[in-house]
Amino acid sequence: MNTHINKLLLIICLPLLLVACSNVEYTQTPLVESVSNLEYKIDGRNVVLSWTLPQSNQLVGVKIQCNNDATIDINESVSEYTFERVALNKELAFTVKLKYVGGIVSTGSTIRTIINGDDSAKFGYLIAYEDESLIEDDDEQASLQWFKNEYSNGELISPSMLTTIDLGEFCAIWVHIDRVGIGFGWQNLPKTIVSEQAINALSNYYKEGGNLFLSNHATQLLAPLGRIAENRSPGIFGDGNGGSGTDIWTINANIGLEYDQQNHAIFNGLEKSSQYEHSTFPIIGPGDREDHNCMWDLNSYGYPALYPDLQNVVQAFQKENSAVVLATWGHVTDWCCAGMIEFQPTTTYKGRCIAIGLAAYEWNQNSGVNAYQHNIKLMTANILRYLED
Repeated sequence: MNTHINKLLLIICLPLLLVACSNVEYTQTPLVESVSNLEYKIDGRNVVLSWTLPQSNQLVGVKIQCNNDATIDINESVSEYTFERVALNKELAFTVKLKYVGGIVSTGSTIRTIINGDDSAKFGYLIAYEDESLIEDDDEQASLQWFKNEYSNGELISPSMLTTIDLGEFCAIWVHIDRVGIGFGWQNLPKTIVSEQAINALSNYYKEGGNLFLSNHATQLLAPLGRIAENRSPGIFGDGNGGSGTDIWTINANIGLEYDQQNHAIFNGLEKSSQYEHSTFPIIGPGDREDHNCMWDLNSYGYPALYPDLQNVVQAFQKENSAVVLATWGHVTDWCCAGMIEFQPTTTYKGRCIAIGLAAYEWNQNSGVNAYQHNIKLMTANILRYLED
């Protein structure tokens, strides 16, 4: 009896179930294709990538990445891209992904190559004068002298040379401005290097893949160069005489004690300090020190409201500026400020920049020999070597 009733109920209910199911919408993941025929050709220091796009009216753009650099995000369905002034003697992995309507991204296609070249990379040191004998600041004099002694093929660049020589021959250009009483703001930097002609020349060099090392007050150049917005300029600033102290000034490369950059290539071989519970790098010892910070106050940019989905202001600054915060003051263990930053290549600015605005980076300690001068020299050499790649 029960068996007959169950069969009868099934016969009655089946049409209702079919009708109900017919009203359910199933979203299918669209078939997403990646690029095909990914190829490259080498043009000097440049690598020209090309690929074939699938036939689809849903394509909206392309994502391209070299190794672990910031992703180049293009909102067009292009089939070619040129990486300029790539690293020599190093395996380069180029990955291309396609962007589709609805935020869907394809799997990546990757191609690898190495461009061989000699190791005699040429560095430039830009001064603010037409003649080095006119340099007045002791720290600028000291860094230039070290540069000349260290790099036999290094070249001094005067302001007038910016528009008369091929800057493309330099793998990196160092700009070091460190002066008492210079005044806050990039407009107060030496007029010779913030003139329209000078900025255009440096900006074009940077955009075309040239690398920059900006130290002390020169970190402010990132704004007139257009790499960061004017309201993202360094806001923690000092240009005073400083004073004498018995402590050691160190830098902390473990940001917030969570983002540990101590193994970054620029810190290779540096002596460490046990001054705090966390590890830091000592940069200048007891004695007279100038108060010449020129670094970023990450709490001043209103990031929590701009990026509520991110955990902290460091993440926000890095995302907004395609950058990596590398170091802060030695005693700082929160997210408040950035004293050393790597600005990674972007679609517009194909070069890389290391900017250090920590007062501890002082090339000539006025009261005597800096006990940690070896760390300053080694870190500087590491930076230039890193930018060479």
